[in-house]
Amino acid sequence: MSPTPTDDSLPDQPSPPNPSEDAGLIPRITSPLDKNAIPSPPTAVSWDANTLRPETAMKMLCRAVQALANVSGDIPPTPPLTRFGTPGRLTPSTNGVEFGSEAFRRHHRRTSSRPATPVPNHDIKAPSFIQVDVGAPEACMNEPATADVGANALDSQVQQEAIARKFFSKAPPRVSLEEYMARLQRYCPMSTAVYLAAGVYIHKLSVEEKLVPVTSRTIHRLVLASLRVAMKALEDLRYPQHRFAGVGGVSESELRLLEIALCYLTNFDLQVDNELLYKKTIGLQQAAFQSTLVKSRLQPGEMKLRLPINLAQRAKVDVSV
Repeated sequence: MSPTPTDDSLPDQPSPPNPSEDAGLIPRITSPLDKNAIPSPPTAVSWDANTLRPETAMKMLCRAVQALANVSGDIPPTPPLTRFGTPGRLTPSTNGVEFGSEAFRRHHRRTSSRPATPVPNHDIKAPSFIQVDVGAPEACMNEPATADVGANALDSQVQQEAIARKFFSKAPPRVSLEEYMARLQRYCPMSTAVYLAAGVYIHKLSVEEKLVPVTSRTIHRLVLASLRVAMKALEDLRYPQHRFAGVGGVSESELRLLEIALCYLTNFDLQVDNELLYKKTIGLQQAAFQSTLVKSRLQPGEMKLRLPINLAQRAKVDVSV
């Protein structure tokens, strides 16, 4: 009968695995490629997402979104909702804290599902790092919030319009979309799939559902939220919130609200495959091309796009010639 092993005779056990501490997940952060060295988007009818470079996918997304914004012009958001009985104002309290109040939100913050990938932040500190600002969202204090859920909740269409306003900046940011996306790729490198998936989300929100119009006041926040959600949905790499928010020119709380807004408006339908990436990317490019073609046939001032205020026409964007 063999003797019972003692603690001293047992080998040291390895520590539990922690994927977030895997050094292999930390990307090599370098200066961006020369713009002239980035391969242009493929002109062939067929292409494979597995062979595209991330910078090429970034350029494809940027060109399509910017083309849509150039055609749309400035579409104001629907007026904010201010009426008696807004959710969260008359709802019951929980342990003395009013549901939907600031105190309620402060004590019910969303927690991370898994730790962020450890990435050094010395490169996003002054004086070499230049801050950008994409503007505060154009919203209202008394409009429905994502936390206002209950018996007194408003119609889903009204809530969708309120959530969509989170993507509107009060004024167009001073940085161009091309420079903005190059900045994101420099400090937070992302894969080809993330850029293409972001295009899928934008196609769904702006082309299919027409919930968020693509304008000079929405493209930066829309692209930022789409990239952030796509990264979390598809990849193990997850940049810390403060890093991605700092590079994107928003606060951490604003970035968190943009993520939640995009998830709600897409009905949490975030998973994609190669076929869907190809199909929706082509669809986004075609929508941009067709909109540009229509605009080129009109005289200046003849085209008027607007986001309808009437809830019955919420899903329609009128083009008056």
